[in-house]
Amino acid sequence: MKLIIETDVMATMRDGVKLAADIYRPDDNKRYPVLLSRLPYNKTYSFDFMRPHVLASQGYIVILQDVRGRYASEGVFEGPYIAEQTDGYDTVEWAATLPCSDGKVGMLGLSYFGYTQMLAAMTQPPHLTAIAPTMSQNSFTEVSQDHNGATELSMWQTWSLESIAANLLERTYTDPKELATKRLILQNNITNIPYTYDSYPYEQWQPITSLFPDFYLFDMYRKPLTDLFWDKITVKNQYEKVKTPGLHIAGWYDCFLKGTLENFKNGQQQGLGDQLIIGPWVHGDFSARSGELYYGEQARAELYRWHLEWFNHQLKGLPLMDSTPVRYFTMGTNEWHSATTWPPANTKEKRYYLNRRELVLERSASESSLSYEHDPKSPVRTRGGVTFMHGLEVEGPKEQLPITSLKDTLSFETEALKEPLNVTGNVRVLLEVSTDATSVDFTAKLSDVYPDGTAYNLTDDIVRIKHVNKNERFTVEIELWGTSNVFLEGHRLRLDIASSNFPRFDVNPGTGGSFFDSTETVVSKQTVYVGGNNISQVILPIVTF
Repeated sequence: MKLIIETDVMATMRDGVKLAADIYRPDDNKRYPVLLSRLPYNKTYSFDFMRPHVLASQGYIVILQDVRGRYASEGVFEGPYIAEQTDGYDTVEWAATLPCSDGKVGMLGLSYFGYTQMLAAMTQPPHLTAIAPTMSQNSFTEVSQDHNGATELSMWQTWSLESIAANLLERTYTDPKELATKRLILQNNITNIPYTYDSYPYEQWQPITSLFPDFYLFDMYRKPLTDLFWDKITVKNQYEKVKTPGLHIAGWYDCFLKGTLENFKNGQQQGLGDQLIIGPWVHGDFSARSGELYYGEQARAELYRWHLEWFNHQLKGLPLMDSTPVRYFTMGTNEWHSATTWPPANTKEKRYYLNRRELVLERSASESSLSYEHDPKSPVRTRGGVTFMHGLEVEGPKEQLPITSLKDTLSFETEALKEPLNVTGNVRVLLEVSTDATSVDFTAKLSDVYPDGTAYNLTDDIVRIKHVNKNERFTVEIELWGTSNVFLEGHRLRLDIASSNFPRFDVNPGTGGSFFDSTETVVSKQTVYVGGNNISQVILPIVTF
């Protein structure tokens, strides 16, 4: 099909600011539905995910728009997502009135331009008919400064430098020589990110302040979580406003997995007809390989087919090829499964109790305790998982360090399994603990241990308790992110407990303060109580077919 491509078509927002878009459409006078994507990463170079010419050739008007204050668009980029509700509404309604538009608008996109869909849907534009947010969040604070109390440190550091800084430099420095100097500094800062993650206090983080002394994220991080400002960029506590059906695509090792699953569950609970697809992918990579593991060609995503089937149904009235609400990939057996809900309805809990260095099915009658030391200046390093960071090959499954080498981590293993065990859903860890610090973090990580002793991480999370009474016992619950894995016969389950996961999360200095504006630290001792009447256990969601 012959296409017409128009570049830098301006859409006027309600305040007069004009946003630039590239439009791809069939070269005829027929009317077609619109597929819209709004992103901060340069509309001209988003082809790897979008392939607008492919979608347009299937009978769509495809619009890629630079968001406010980015690249060819006017205005000021005041911070992530701040203008995306109102600009999203205005752009949807503008797109619906374009020549050759049939008035139906769908939105699609990944990551930031997945979340612009959710924020636009909150405003309920009359012509927004369907969305397809891929690997999308549902809150800014939960993936930044309030991930169960911790900060997603490496994410905001990496994203700010790699994804935002280059265009921001062009808009900040008008003198060509000064701009050239700043570009060289940026290149050097990106190259050296892995060596500067621990340069605190973070409000003076040199890789950013050397470029932008008044960087907007610093002001955002100082805002109380109770500030009404956050309502502009948060969907999670306003789900009742989202009335548009969505196709949600997630990855087991994606940094926005939790938000994507919650976005789907909201739509399903409202009866909107949402669908969910979850593969073994890391952020933005839909291949058959994730981290250090290969899952077979059946794991490779078919994004364009999925998108076209979804929008052909929602915008053109064609029947869905697969109307199953949930399709998810199970690692271990490397198979696709279907379900009517997430988590699957055919799930039962299985509990393993922590006992010395073991995970056992029956709680020990006698109490014992295990301790480890947490030094904020020498934290446990991130090793695999749902990460987003530069320069460290840590995304996805990665071989874990041997238990014998872990001095600041408590590790527990089951016996070798006599039959396969299908863990699908959210794993929960309950701990009875104490600390001699005034503030403490606890992390939990579940791994699959192969018969040769090699272990690969599946899921993990963190919880920060900002104020505790020294040496008093208390309970902690850590809900790990979703996963689906069959532990095969002869494999073991391994649970690691620690007090840091750096640089994915900022380190708790143990003082009640934060490395955002302080450098003071306290070395602390954490104790986990097991056996007897203690609750320390891991609760697994088990699926049977």
